[in-house]
Amino acid sequence: MTDTLANIQQTALQQLQLSPLLQNNESNEVLQHLQQQCYSIRAYQAYNQRPDLLTELNNLPAQLGCSKAQLARLLILKLLTEFSLQQLPVAITNDISKNYQRSIQRIFQLWAHRSETQLPATDDRFLKDIGLLTGALLPCAERVVEPFSAIQRSLLYTHGITQAVGFVRALIAARGNKPVCRLHIHLSEISQLTASGWRLTCQQLGELLLLNPQLKGVVGACWFYDPAIATVSPKLAFISELLNEMQASWFYSHAEGEKSGAFSRSESRKQAYEAGQYQPKNYVIFIPRKRLLAWHKRQTT
Repeated sequence: MTDTLANIQQTALQQLQLSPLLQNNESNEVLQHLQQQCYSIRAYQAYNQRPDLLTELNNLPAQLGCSKAQLARLLILKLLTEFSLQQLPVAITNDISKNYQRSIQRIFQLWAHRSETQLPATDDRFLKDIGLLTGALLPCAERVVEPFSAIQRSLLYTHGITQAVGFVRALIAARGNKPVCRLHIHLSEISQLTASGWRLTCQQLGELLLLNPQLKGVVGACWFYDPAIATVSPKLAFISELLNEMQASWFYSHAEGEKSGAFSRSESRKQAYEAGQYQPKNYVIFIPRKRLLAWHKRQTT
């Protein structure tokens, strides 16, 4: 990755140096300020908790005489020039280093070469790319992973005594609710969920945990962790099947309505919902460290 990253960083630096917007001190100071806001300012701050960053990206262009897209491009280029694998918050595996090569190239191609009108919105995908460039997220096969997250303790109260007991047992098995790796889908990184990609993700997570003994396990929250999803969408059954292999714990979080992500790419789930045959539900899954590592060891023996 070293040569590829060096070439990208050199090109990104050249683009910054040639930018008319950065020929004055005010614009340079604004860019440095925005760059600082891309990083967490407190422990366990989620990658998408950057309200000041998004607000200022909306407000500052008028002051600087540029568009929001122009300013966002300069910010991404600046983050690219200063990215370093050695400054990530955890020790990373060779696989994650290789994944970064893919992610860095994608981000560079997306932001460095497109015309201003073709640049993406400053939405969740934008924040995920910033997370990758700052170490708030790590590329892990078919997912991106937040290496310093926590399991929400509110799950203790959301679904009765049985879930509460199971939640306490899971925390005892993990020896605490943080830090844990939190799984996310980054739609700029993948186009669909696959059984092979999901298995590879879990294998790479196992290797990551082996290198970082402080990490207590893996957590994820989404509609596709719903145990009932295999009935509605049998093609997604592989998600729960692999979680069962790893002895994951499931915790109900909340019901989702018509704006659920479960409908974004499935007309059949939408039709089942409208017919009253399916209610998307958000579940949290948790795999304590020992269980994930035991599963990982079985894959390599």
